[in-house]
Amino acid sequence: MVVFMGTLYELSILLFEVPTGVVADLFSRRTSVVIGWFVVGIAFFLQGAFPIAGVVIASQIILGIGDTFVSGAHDAWVADEIPFTDPGVSAGQAFFLGQRTSFIGRMLGPVFALFLSLFGLPMVFLVSGIGFFIFAISARLWMTERGFHRGDQERKFWSTFREGWTTVRLYRLLFLVLLVSVFYGFASEGFDRLWSKTFLDAFSPMPHIGPFDDTFWWALFGILTQVGGMGLNVGISKVLDMNSARSITTALLILTGVLICSILGFALTQSFTIAIIFYVISRSIRRMVDPLLTTWTNLYAPPQTRATILSFSSQSHSLGEIAGGPIVGGIGQKLSAMSAVVTAALLLFPTIPVLFVARNHKTEDQS
Repeated sequence: MVVFMGTLYELSILLFEVPTGVVADLFSRRTSVVIGWFVVGIAFFLQGAFPIAGVVIASQIILGIGDTFVSGAHDAWVADEIPFTDPGVSAGQAFFLGQRTSFIGRMLGPVFALFLSLFGLPMVFLVSGIGFFIFAISARLWMTERGFHRGDQERKFWSTFREGWTTVRLYRLLFLVLLVSVFYGFASEGFDRLWSKTFLDAFSPMPHIGPFDDTFWWALFGILTQVGGMGLNVGISKVLDMNSARSITTALLILTGVLICSILGFALTQSFTIAIIFYVISRSIRRMVDPLLTTWTNLYAPPQTRATILSFSSQSHSLGEIAGGPIVGGIGQKLSAMSAVVTAALLLFPTIPVLFVARNHKTEDQS
């Protein structure tokens, strides 16, 4: 069921990602982000107000649509605004700094959610929805948009789409970014949806802590993941050249290799503590992949189609999740959740040769 819901979410992203990215390129990145946060707020609020199966499933589709308005538009907006706010900072550095700030929120979030869960799980969703409504209103009132200029009247929806896709075809490195995103999508759906079942199958019942049930451990896992991600973010940002595609692909190669090993270790270990360690490592690395791929894409995406091309990357990831989700979910149903997570790790292996090709590619070459 959770894999099915995840597939619905990714399907809505696949269908709406690029159209909403084109809207951001044609009209306004700020407006796209505001709409997206408002729609995401609706999805969370509905799940909290009406916690029944049909509404929860519909909310996943609404959530996916909302996310598509934010994904490419938000990163494109950051890249456009940096020259006006801090000319000495590159877009890649801004993505890393932004993620570092988000880690703080993600560390506080599980603690707040743990407290709210005492009033029932629906309360967590209701408050989350209200929070996104506040984000949307605040962004509309105070978010600046000085680096974006609307296209002239001659630029239409499909011409912007074609221009973005042509850029991807001309720059082989951009195409390789999309391919990497597809393979990450293959692996991520199964792990994201089934890691908790794998953990519970191996170690349930978990130790009882105070008035909390297993929610204590889920909150702890979330906090540890953010701490690990923060440390990895700081470490990588000190050694990585944000303006070098070779440096970025080298980092992705190393991180992907460690990610495969950590997912396999998580699925196969019989130690409660080691499983937690492997989980934190894998989640921390997953957090780092997104800003690395965004920085890599941003190096070659022209401003006029930046949101569209970033949306292509997100759409590629969703395509991989839609293709890989049923496969991994089927294995989980027929065999076990552990077998499904092992399969998810193995599906990451094709990323290695693609990254090797990208690492050795001459950036000036075009196909």
